Amino acid sequence: MNSHSPETEGRSGLLKKGIDVIDRLVVPLVWYSVGMLAIECQFYPNHDSYDTPGIFLWSERIVALIFTVEYVIRFIRNSGRGFYPITSLGVIDLIAIFPFWIGFIPAVDPYLHLVRTLRVLRMLKFFRYSRGLQLMALGFYRSYWSLRPLLLATLIMILFTMFALFEVEGMHQEEFRSLFTVAWFLEVTGTTVGYGDMSPESVPGKIIVMVYMIGGLAIFMACFSAITSSFDQVFKEAADPNFDPLDQFDKVREEQEVLEEQFKDTGMSDFEDEAAEEESSDKSEE
Repeated sequence: MNSHSPETEGRSGLLKKGIDVIDRLVVPLVWYSVGMLAIECQFYPNHDSYDTPGIFLWSERIVALIFTVEYVIRFIRNSGRGFYPITSLGVIDLIAIFPFWIGFIPAVDPYLHLVRTLRVLRMLKFFRYSRGLQLMALGFYRSYWSLRPLLLATLIMILFTMFALFEVEGMHQEEFRSLFTVAWFLEVTGTTVGYGDMSPESVPGKIIVMVYMIGGLAIFMACFSAITSSFDQVFKEAADPNFDPLDQFDKVREEQEVLEEQFKDTGMSDFEDEAAEEESSDKSEE
């Protein structure tokens, strides 16, 4: 049967009308859902939705049902970028209904009061309708590729400092005999928060932390610079009214994959041999 038969076109038109209606409801429904959650948590902090007045439970059921219908319709239409369930928008729509449907699993019953807080994640649905949020996500996504080596350097520095303090300062303070506690101390110190709840007492421990703070501040500034550069580029491109942020995610990924493929052998023996041959060739030409 022809894919463009009147029956198929009629179904597509009906699904589109359904999505058009839901699109007008999504934003107010999300705000309503989060507002009801805030009221429920404020006045019934020690109860789950089953133990609170019925308006909270039934309003959640209605909102979740509408979002579930939306997910099913979008799944059937699959008219967006790629296979809907595995696209970013598809995952966000699934997250929006996840807190409701997971509540039907018996093993989750003791944790329903925690599961309901996941409703706040429905605000991620604003990403579909807000160009500003799309631009922000694109900015962070572009900076991610520059941040990866910086984050690796950060991890190396944190691990070295963590084990060094564990061995050196742990002899003087019991708190530093816990790797998790030391990692906590390094995080709040490296981010310049510094709660003051812990500090090294020994001279070697203080020297280790001094070196860590200097290196951490340098990496922090480099990360800040990478993010700023990416956002500057995004904001310049966003001035073009034809610029679609959602189209850029795949383009950025493809560009980075090409670069990674080009330099994937960096440090390998073949790469070093080629570099040595080029250097030898340049010297012979001179």
